[in-house]
Amino acid sequence: MPRRFGLPSVYLAAAVVTAAATAVTTTVPLAMTPASGLAGRPQVTEPTRPYIVTARDRAAARDLVGEMRWRVRRYYTAALPGFATWLSAAEEAELRADPRVQALEPDRQIHPMNGRRPAVAQTAGGKGVTVYVVDSGVDITRGEFGERAWRAFDATGGTGQDCTGHGTQVAHTVAGRSYGVAPQARIASVRVLGCGGSGTLSDVLAGLDWVRRHARGPAVTNLSLDGADSPALDTATRGLVRSGVFVTAAADSGACRTARGGQAYSAAAPQLAGAAARHLELHPDTTPSFLASSLNCTTARGGIRQNPSRTSNLLLRGGGL
Repeated sequence: MPRRFGLPSVYLAAAVVTAAATAVTTTVPLAMTPASGLAGRPQVTEPTRPYIVTARDRAAARDLVGEMRWRVRRYYTAALPGFATWLSAAEEAELRADPRVQALEPDRQIHPMNGRRPAVAQTAGGKGVTVYVVDSGVDITRGEFGERAWRAFDATGGTGQDCTGHGTQVAHTVAGRSYGVAPQARIASVRVLGCGGSGTLSDVLAGLDWVRRHARGPAVTNLSLDGADSPALDTATRGLVRSGVFVTAAADSGACRTARGGQAYSAAAPQLAGAAARHLELHPDTTPSFLASSLNCTTARGGIRQNPSRTSNLLLRGGGL
């Protein structure tokens, strides 16, 4: 089935937030101020489609944005050297041949992926660790989170409210007071999905861009989304890992796999995020790559257990890890 392309109509609030945070550290082309990444789309005779451009480095990204600034919708300042834009067929071909471009892909719809609930209730774990839930938002009014959850960023331009409940369920699995894997972890809601149940790749990248600029360790980012096979998303997650944030992402199958750099993929990604938070509570200086190598992603029954005396002994059990 061909992918559908549909973009939220409101980018202004998120773009203004991005511009304010960016002004201190990043030189933004003059034509893109004051709303970094937001520009009026000109009238063109050729049909255009939304794309994500990943440049080879930040200097190349700035040069490209300067040349195409009249159609740039988002300019990413931390997650990756690139931007979201509108392109005609001729412009797409020109950019694909440009040596400054590392990857070019259509902006597309991103959907949530359902995970599994933890098998055994936990009473403690994750204290001092922040888990950034990049999803549909989190209902922070639920008593199970207490004052540990807050609305950190909304890439859709809304208020951060969870319309569908998916992000709230993910947060519940990670750190809910009743059955959360790490019930003492903090939850930062990063909303990238709309009330229709889906979002766009460009908004997901905006969420990761915000996390990259604001995350303070020890920290974990959870992406229970279907963003596989995206070069831009892969670049953004690897960059986040290099900054010291452990990343857990959804996978199609129940098997859990870890990347050497420090990402983990599982159908039970929220449980994995909670287990990582429990480990980081005891070993806050653990690097993402070492944490990834410490995860024993095997299917077993029982609870999630840790041996505090051995940093390499983190056994994840339950939820098909």
